[in-house]
Amino acid sequence: MAMRLRRYFLTGLLSTLPIVVTLYFLWWVYSWSNNLIEGILRTIDAEPSRWLLPFLPILGILATLGLVVLVGALAGNYVGRLILGAIDRSIKTIPLVREVYNAVQQIAHTLLGQPEVQFQRAALIEYPRKGLYTLCFIASPEVGKKLAPLPEGYTVVLVPTSPVPASGMAIIVPTADVIPLDISIEEALKYVVSAGFILPNNRVKQLVQTGSLASEPRT
Repeated sequence: MAMRLRRYFLTGLLSTLPIVVTLYFLWWVYSWSNNLIEGILRTIDAEPSRWLLPFLPILGILATLGLVVLVGALAGNYVGRLILGAIDRSIKTIPLVREVYNAVQQIAHTLLGQPEVQFQRAALIEYPRKGLYTLCFIASPEVGKKLAPLPEGYTVVLVPTSPVPASGMAIIVPTADVIPLDISIEEALKYVVSAGFILPNNRVKQLVQTGSLASEPRT
């Protein structure tokens, strides 16, 4: 009976937690936007009509989105890049703050940016020892043709680190040891950034649980 109640509780928690977190985030955005607009109105000594009060947070959200678009437009031209570059360098000179700033910047670039290097697909390799599997990204297959005297049959893979995949390292492994995964690059990045909490789909979990990794075709 106790085990059943515990299972029901965990199931209910997993079902309601995303909803509660989402509602709390929406409420926080609504309150923050409302405070933002009220602060601006107090600064200019303006008193909005009562019927307009419920819509103030919406105006705050629109203003925030407009500011983000404006910053993006500035980042696209020479003068804007100079200004944002100066701000970036200034923040990176502050101890402790720069560590948080760098981590958030790299995560944002990973999730939202367009990487200059396009990986071919996500895969698994046995690393750091036999029997342990690590997610990686295939960067350059058949690299043996380009890195003489390395023989053919080797592939360059990037082994990312959590929660910042960009801080990973490139490894040259035998192509026969690379196990391709049926998931997208974006799904694999979410898995890495979340430190393994967000599984791309049931495919990886099924392969590990059933022990069918060895039977998967390798390239």
